[in-house]
Amino acid sequence: MLVRRRGVIPVLASALAFAGFLAAAPGARADDLSAARNLIQSTATQLLGVVNSSESDGQKQVALRQLVANAVDVDGVARFVIGRFWRVATPAQQQDYMQTFRQLLVYAVTAQASTFQGASFTIGTVVQRDVGIVVDTNVMVPGKPQALVQWVVAMEDGSPKIIDILAEGTSLRLTERNDYAGVISQHGGQIQPLLDAMHHQLARFQSNAAG
Repeated sequence: MLVRRRGVIPVLASALAFAGFLAAAPGARADDLSAARNLIQSTATQLLGVVNSSESDGQKQVALRQLVANAVDVDGVARFVIGRFWRVATPAQQQDYMQTFRQLLVYAVTAQASTFQGASFTIGTVVQRDVGIVVDTNVMVPGKPQALVQWVVAMEDGSPKIIDILAEGTSLRLTERNDYAGVISQHGGQIQPLLDAMHHQLARFQSNAAG
């Protein structure tokens, strides 16, 4: 499986603790840290509303597509994942890649969303690191051990956007980048086999969604 995105998770945050966490990030702008935290809280709250709603799968997918578009720097993540091979692709292949990546991301989030029914989490530290602003969350899913999920947020033209998720210390976009590079390298540096694999995965998602 090429794309292994994990859905964003609902937030239950502590406003009093938040003030202390912002102060614990020397050198970072407090308003950027606040914007990053608010993004995770807002996005996750909306996700929880979609996951627990009585809407059809099709309606949920529409809502999740809009949520992803608003919260995630999808094009930036897509360019990061394909890395240096972007320059190898033709303009048509670049367009195909970006369009397919966007669709795969929404389907992957939709597929994962149902696993977070009944979930809750609390926000931990919010700090500026080399990779971006990292928002720690302690995730509680009924029947599963508590997990630490870290959201990496970047300021894009003054607005916060999610650019990565660290699960158990592993970067999802870096893992995906290595997977994509592996497929391309196995086919002599050609982009088309990767696109074919992405199309195949998208068709499987669409088939499963059709039921």
